[in-house]
Amino acid sequence: MQSTPMLMRKSVGGRHRMSVTFVAPPTVEEQQAKRNKIKWILMRDLLFLLGVSVAAHYISFVELHASEAELRGGIASSDNGIIDTGFIVTTRFYEFLRQSRKWNDALAALNSIALFVPGIYTAYVTFWKGDFELAFRYLCTQCLRSFCGWFTYLPPDPSYLPSNYDVPDIMQCLFAKDCRQAAEPEVLPFVSFFSGHVCTMVTTANHMYMHGYRNLGVFCHVMNVLQIVRLLATRGHYSIDIIIAWYMAKYVSNTAGRLGRHYSRGVSFSEIMPHSATEAFETVTGVYDVKKEARMSRIMKKKELQAALSELEDEDMEVIFASESETTAHIFIEGVYTSAALLKKTSGIGKKAS
Repeated sequence: MQSTPMLMRKSVGGRHRMSVTFVAPPTVEEQQAKRNKIKWILMRDLLFLLGVSVAAHYISFVELHASEAELRGGIASSDNGIIDTGFIVTTRFYEFLRQSRKWNDALAALNSIALFVPGIYTAYVTFWKGDFELAFRYLCTQCLRSFCGWFTYLPPDPSYLPSNYDVPDIMQCLFAKDCRQAAEPEVLPFVSFFSGHVCTMVTTANHMYMHGYRNLGVFCHVMNVLQIVRLLATRGHYSIDIIIAWYMAKYVSNTAGRLGRHYSRGVSFSEIMPHSATEAFETVTGVYDVKKEARMSRIMKKKELQAALSELEDEDMEVIFASESETTAHIFIEGVYTSAALLKKTSGIGKKAS
């Protein structure tokens, strides 16, 4: 078998040099593998261009027809000219709640009661189990919501159906002593972007599901879907508020969750904070996460790590995500039991002496 000359490029000292190298001709299997690879590359690029053309058509259509409510099957949702597809879809439900305000109050009360579940669960895993991940996620998203609401205040829809049993109306009624009646036309101001209801429920439901409470997590997700329908029907939130809230809970809160896990293990913030100006810049701009993801993708190509990952996937999620640690509540209860035992022992000694 004769060797075939091939032109090779080598890098020496930062400079590229061309040289002719004689190599053995490829085998039939190698030739077939190369043809298959070329086919795959051509198909990949072709599918990408097809996807780009579909996306470009969709983007241009929305840009040119964004103000045409008729294409969504309705008209502008209110006098302010805002067109919300979620409002259009829930028009019949809105009319029912507008005419039956008792039903509106009843559903608002049920929704408010349902929000006690995330609150109680967060307090339980934080102060009893010592898992601060969920609390950090909740604080991060709520602070970010307030941050957005302070810089850009989006007024609620004028057709909003208020209820003194709903959040945040109940807060205005209890603390600001401003309890509005259903007939009053003025809408109390509140931060609408993004939905705290949806963000809280999604964050809590995901934490439940990953930490062994799967049925309760699924139940909270189902309740969240019903909550979304009610929020749109009462005009309490625009559709964009709900979409971004879900995104915030699913992706943006991940960094806060990692900080919470470090805090649960007693890691000081100095160990996890950026140690240089470059690292701080990359963290703020998101470059650090991209670099970390690229490194992990290279590392995960190693077969021994893939085998270890397969073993972890077979384990229960509650074991992998277990983060229970000692808490103030544990110390307090232990102290109570110790004091009770000493008191009982002391009283027993006194009785014997008498």
